[in-house]
Amino acid sequence: MSLLWEKSEIKINSSFSDFLKNNIDNKLKFFFKNQILHLGGTIILFYIAVQFVDLKNNTNTFMGISSLSWFMIAMSIPLIHQAYVWICWRSELCWKVISNTIGFKGYIILFFILIASRLSSIVLCFVDYGSLYGPGWFAWILGIIIFVPGAYTMYSVKKYFGFLRAAGADHFDIKYKDIPFEKRGVFKWTPNAMYVFAIGIPFAFAIATGSKSMLIVSIYTYISIWLHYFCTEKEDFKVIYKSN
Repeated sequence: MSLLWEKSEIKINSSFSDFLKNNIDNKLKFFFKNQILHLGGTIILFYIAVQFVDLKNNTNTFMGISSLSWFMIAMSIPLIHQAYVWICWRSELCWKVISNTIGFKGYIILFFILIASRLSSIVLCFVDYGSLYGPGWFAWILGIIIFVPGAYTMYSVKKYFGFLRAAGADHFDIKYKDIPFEKRGVFKWTPNAMYVFAIGIPFAFAIATGSKSMLIVSIYTYISIWLHYFCTEKEDFKVIYKSN
């Protein structure tokens, strides 16, 4: 984490502000662009997912918290995380709100806290173990097969792409505008490896443990992150990398 902290000195300069100013015609309109679909769609997915889970009779607990509560926590964090990213990215692109308040370090600390919080869903693998089926060798091997591409994606992000850029550093620093999209490691196969493979890691845990609630969280997370990509990130890229 210390290396991440040392490298999180993102320099904001007036040239980036001028560049963004010329690329955004209506800032308020751009700030909310596609967010009804993004957040509204995620909330609808949340509601639908909850209908498929019945944990009221599950008496298992972890750290004194019921399995149902762990499920609601696992479902809520992606929504909170994606709303946080939307607000920070768009407010920075439009008005430099983050740079003028908590700064990039403040943003990145909370970003990775929310990323780490997503791991809380793994608890469902234990408190809801075998609720869908009794896992055996086939489920464990399949889980490993799904896990490996996700793990390699995280390795490629660290080695080639950088966790800061993955967290949205290109919304804060003009230098990223002229850096080509990564083509090494797992990115040779797809430019969206983090969405295709890394976000699939929860499926590996769900399949290996036969947890119905974990599988539902995995499906919900996978669809919602693609909503984030198409509604927020892809639109932001059109502004940041406009001349590329």
